[in-house]
Amino acid sequence: MERAAQATGVTADAPPAPLGEALLLGAGYTALALLSLRLSQEPGSVANLWFANALAMGLLATASRRRWPGMIAAMVVGNLLANLIGGRELAQAAAFLPANALETLLAAWCLRRLGIGKVGLRTPAAMLQLLAVGAFGAQLLGATLGALTLRALDAGDFLPMWQRWYEGSAIGSISLLALVITLRLDRAELLRRDLLDWRLAALGAVAAGVALLSLAHVPFPFVYIAMPLLLAAIVLEMSAALLVVLLASLVIAVSLATGVFVPPPFARDWQQVFVYTAYAAALVPAQLLAATMAGLRDSHERLAAAGAELRRANEGLEQFVHIASHDLREPLNTIVQFTGLIEHDHGERLAPEAREWLGLVGRAGAVELDRVAQEVLQSMAGRVRETQALVVVDELPVVRGHEALLALALQNLLSNALKFMPPGRRPEVRIAATVDGGEAVVSVTDNGIGIAPEDQPKLFQPFQRLHLRKHYDGTGLGLALVRQIAAAHGGSVQMQSAPGLGTRISMRLPLEAAAARQRPPATRL
Repeated sequence: MERAAQATGVTADAPPAPLGEALLLGAGYTALALLSLRLSQEPGSVANLWFANALAMGLLATASRRRWPGMIAAMVVGNLLANLIGGRELAQAAAFLPANALETLLAAWCLRRLGIGKVGLRTPAAMLQLLAVGAFGAQLLGATLGALTLRALDAGDFLPMWQRWYEGSAIGSISLLALVITLRLDRAELLRRDLLDWRLAALGAVAAGVALLSLAHVPFPFVYIAMPLLLAAIVLEMSAALLVVLLASLVIAVSLATGVFVPPPFARDWQQVFVYTAYAAALVPAQLLAATMAGLRDSHERLAAAGAELRRANEGLEQFVHIASHDLREPLNTIVQFTGLIEHDHGERLAPEAREWLGLVGRAGAVELDRVAQEVLQSMAGRVRETQALVVVDELPVVRGHEALLALALQNLLSNALKFMPPGRRPEVRIAATVDGGEAVVSVTDNGIGIAPEDQPKLFQPFQRLHLRKHYDGTGLGLALVRQIAAAHGGSVQMQSAPGLGTRISMRLPLEAAAARQRPPATRL
């Protein structure tokens, strides 16, 4: 359950402290901005990638609102500082602030509204939301405002600047945003385990090598770049897989900037979008697959935990049944036997009121199955009429036991007999009994779909089903309850069935031999 719990159990308000968080953002933003500016100044024509905003988006989206002012101030300082160090004048450096700030704040606000900071990214739907908002949506505003600002400063034409801003910022967010949020939400001990996994180093080296070789020598390099990333998404935990994606993206960025990868000649600037589209297509599928695999691992862990809990509960129930059958059955037998002896040997000398009380004691441990079966049929009369079933009840004995539990067992057996029928077949059910020594063998026989021998043991375990609920409804508890009820009475359950030939389920129950009565004829409904 560790991975399933981490997405909701780790809050964004955990350490580091507000000042340390702001300093972390400021230093990280400055470093990533300088890296992006340095790459954009290389000869490569497709190298204007912007990673810094992705860091700020991820940290703001997973931080409390009261920490935003300090973090935003750190981002502003980092942006100004990077542009000044990169060689821009103060006025020009300040001109980039509004577009970057609005782009980042819009993305962080939208991600908070979507709950990404709380639920995490461990599903493909959450990853798609993250990419749609943080890598493609907010950049529309940032690119538009940035291009308008630069156009006002006579720094170039609007459309080429808008395109470069949008493409570079989108790729930067695709590369880094998911990793930032995942690292913020995952527990520290799990991250250390993931990041020390030797497979991370191996697949990281493979991804970087494939990227360099493909960009330098292969006509369609991005197809080959995606392959080790997809492998990493399958093999590694999510945080490690996203780190491999970032490493590959940095290798691609450096290759684009330094001319290792030379894009084909373009007649128009806008045609560079084909390179960026291929770039994104190499990164996004691996991230979606990593989120899918993380969700599958979480589901597997939850299922394993639920299975273990169910096994513990079933073991506890079986232990209770053994205790009940041992501690209650023998006293019940003693009470019934001795009350019968007292009534037989000394009944004439007892006062009428005492004989009545003694009879009540004896009857409390004796269950008239005829009467119980009739009450069960009455409670299920609507279902019997609905299915137009023919239900025959033969004469049934008196047994020792708990009347309510035996009624529940008969109700479950009759319900199954009416339910599991082929389409169009009229149910025919018979409730009968035989005597075997000191036990009554009570059977419920139907003409239903039947059960293969290899599947029969499964049905006596809790929540085991052989059919989809859309075909036959139910919880999978009916026969498990029947088995436990029979065991509580010191008896057992047997099944005789074959596919297409119906089913007979028999319960062995302790017979109440002392109770004598006139049995009624068989009942038909």
